[in-house]
Amino acid sequence: MTDIACRNIHKYYGANHVLKGISFEIFEGERVGLLGKNGAGKTTLFKIISGIEPFDEGQVFIAKGKQTEVLDQIPEFPADYTVKDVLVTGFAYLLSLREQLGKLEAEMSIRQDPVLLKQYGDLSALFEARGGYMMETDLARVCEGLSIDRRMQDELFCKLSGGEQTRVNLARIILKKPDILLLDEPTNHLDIKSCEW
Repeated sequence: MTDIACRNIHKYYGANHVLKGISFEIFEGERVGLLGKNGAGKTTLFKIISGIEPFDEGQVFIAKGKQTEVLDQIPEFPADYTVKDVLVTGFAYLLSLREQLGKLEAEMSIRQDPVLLKQYGDLSALFEARGGYMMETDLARVCEGLSIDRRMQDELFCKLSGGEQTRVNLARIILKKPDILLLDEPTNHLDIKSCEW
């Protein structure tokens, strides 16, 4: 099954024709490296695939229902967010499901309703299938793999170096468990152990 397909993509920045007729397919389960000299348009292509950047001609297809995440620029977080706070934002969808489960539990404690019970059962199954009961385990595994120790987790995210912020952002994106992960020069800020992981 095709995850990403680009057909005859053209991109101009003014008179500069950055991408000229780019076409390719990437299939489910494939890992693909994109190599090229500086200014060749690699980052632009990533932005086009992720929908951040428009293009002038061609077509881009992403498989229906596939979640795509891009590691490029560091998103803004509140100044008082610790590294752990930033990492936990990777679980936003699961935490939203858990909150919905809590509301349903509160409603079911007041009234018995088969419809509520079915909603709760369906939501509970989705929460489990998406790894809701594994959040702490996943967090520990990713932090160990990317060398984000307990001390670092307690630090303010805004006080980290650019390289450390990139590493934390990569961990946050991995915790989201996207179907398609686009990494723009991710190894620039990783040690050998983290790259191998």
